[in-house]
Amino acid sequence: MLAEASADLRKQLSENPGVVFEDAAREHKVTPRAVVAALPDAMRRFAPGSAFIPAMDDIATWGDVTVIVHTDDGIMEFGGPVPKGQVARGYFNLMGRTGFHGHLRHERCDGIAFVERPFMGRTSCLLIFLNSGGGIMFKIFVGRDENGKLRAGQLEKFRALRDRLCTD
Repeated sequence: MLAEASADLRKQLSENPGVVFEDAAREHKVTPRAVVAALPDAMRRFAPGSAFIPAMDDIATWGDVTVIVHTDDGIMEFGGPVPKGQVARGYFNLMGRTGFHGHLRHERCDGIAFVERPFMGRTSCLLIFLNSGGGIMFKIFVGRDENGKLRAGQLEKFRALRDRLCTD
């Protein structure tokens, strides 16, 4: 049964890679990580969870991005810069005083997916921080300019970070 679901999921994603990962995971009774892994190879690469801090340090230099936390109860989005962080008391503490800030359990990160795919008629580039249970901790999207185009400088930084951190 699992092999059939995997083949079915891969087929669905090859035809429509712009699914909402959490919805597809529920539909196919797999983890969101399994959905991301089922994307066509050219659309996703994985970095290890140990790359969490280097990834967040780099993202802190990108400027305005969109951070999304998607739960069963809602989807929260933040648009703006991700502040620098530091590890203390078991958390990666985002050092902003306003805007996006908080405390992230970085040691629960089991992998980071770099995804570049079509979504709602446009190219979308994002990092998906995955936990040890195959769930999504949060997503960070490359920002868009006033015309809705991916910010070229951020896209370059996204691809450079992907190429530096990914092991597959």
